[in-house]
Amino acid sequence: MTKSTAVLVTVLAFALVVTPAAAAVGQGATSTIDAGASAAPGATHASVGANDTSRTTQHCTFPRTLRDASGTQVEVSEEPERVVTLGPASAQTMWELGAQDKVVGVTQFAAYLDGATEKANVSGAGRARISVERVVAQQPDVVLAENVSSPETVSKLRDAGITVYYFNNSESIDDVYRKVAVTGQLVGECDAAVDSVRSMKEEMAIVENATDGEEPRNFLYALFGYTAGENTFINSGLTAAGGNNLAVGVVEFPPNGYAPINPETVANLSVDWIVYPETPAAIPQNAAWNQTTAVQEENLVAVDRDQISQPAPRVVLAVRSLAKTWYPEAYESANESLRGTVEVDADIYASADAEATTTTTSSTDDAETAATTTESSEPTTTTADSGDTPGFGLVAMLAAAALVVGALARRD
Repeated sequence: MTKSTAVLVTVLAFALVVTPAAAAVGQGATSTIDAGASAAPGATHASVGANDTSRTTQHCTFPRTLRDASGTQVEVSEEPERVVTLGPASAQTMWELGAQDKVVGVTQFAAYLDGATEKANVSGAGRARISVERVVAQQPDVVLAENVSSPETVSKLRDAGITVYYFNNSESIDDVYRKVAVTGQLVGECDAAVDSVRSMKEEMAIVENATDGEEPRNFLYALFGYTAGENTFINSGLTAAGGNNLAVGVVEFPPNGYAPINPETVANLSVDWIVYPETPAAIPQNAAWNQTTAVQEENLVAVDRDQISQPAPRVVLAVRSLAKTWYPEAYESANESLRGTVEVDADIYASADAEATTTTTSSTDDAETAATTTESSEPTTTTADSGDTPGFGLVAMLAAAALVVGALARRD
């Protein structure tokens, strides 16, 4: 193992095991597949229909109280003008909603977003992911906290009088849709959230049409000695792209969905494809991996790490690109026939109506919306570092690797 790889593995292991549960708060030849800037590059979002407009209007009124992953009822008294994001996934979501002007603080790992370096950097020094003092200094109306944010950080911010919403795990692409919907409610951008989810679902519908009936591609996701299992949005996306995740049913995964995969296991699998997050060092350099069909035939697919590793709208771009790599003709046909015409269900606030609960915090007419979110039916107990672990942990890990090998651009 090289020195740089050892550093990467160490950082990944730290990211995967140290974050406490949210429930504690408040109490490939190698091919590089295309990166994109929005959930539907080159296309405009479909307009919001009359019914959607009515629903999004009622779900974006303030004051609003939404229950977060910690079980806390988070009240946002009025539409926020100052938002701080504690992870790149929430920052990406704000950008995709066209709400980046509301963002006043981001972490260093959001630096890939256009204009993000002009925002205040709220990252902490050393092992501290977030500087509470820097966040408070931005005087935010609301803070969007990724699931990897430590409960201690969230508690300190709340003790300082800051409104913090703590997100649930994202274990599937559907969970990402819900996260976009909740973000839209929190920041008063429900119409944009509907448009974003509609665009995401269009991409997924085209991919699903292209892969329907095709022979699945046997793959492993290489994550610096780790891999993604069933209950991860990464697995959800890669299987939707036509993949068969060989690790599922073979590797014993903890609740967070990510686990180390040992060389003996790899050697006993028929690995036709290896998918990895852009940096070649993500693929372990040992005999077991080197002897796979994927390596021998150079079926190595590099996906944009800022797309595949974050539960945010651009994850569908990684899914789309992988489908194009695996099934180029089928994808081209599906894209040509469906782009701009496919109908999808973008009524992302319907579940909030169906699951409405009552609250005394809102004086608005639509009282049933004041204490419900699209995440309200999910468990309020979350597992450390699942969901956003790849988004924060991986990007942080890659940033650490840059200090050693200069492989990545500097992220301030």
